Amino acid sequence: MELRSAYSLKKFYKLLKLAYLSFGFAMLFSPDAHAYVDPSTTAMLTQIIAGIFISLGLALGIFKQKIILFFKSLKVKALHKKNEKGNKKREKAG
Repeated sequence: MELRSAYSLKKFYKLLKLAYLSFGFAMLFSPDAHAYVDPSTTAMLTQIIAGIFISLGLALGIFKQKIILFFKSLKVKALHKKNEKGNKKREKAG
């Protein structure tokens, strides 16, 4: 029963993504709206986007060492796993 509900949930999310994408394309290629966008609105949006990029850069700068250590540990684990497989093959052959 769990697999069936998980499958239907995945199918629902695929349909939701398709609907969202379709709506986005419809808005992108719709005819002109003849609406007025205030210059202060674009300035505010620019500040929001700049704030997002600055905060992401700050977060990456703060956690840089932890991120590097995480990827190095993944690499070390993969090398250990590969080394263990090689040792098992040598034991079987030898």
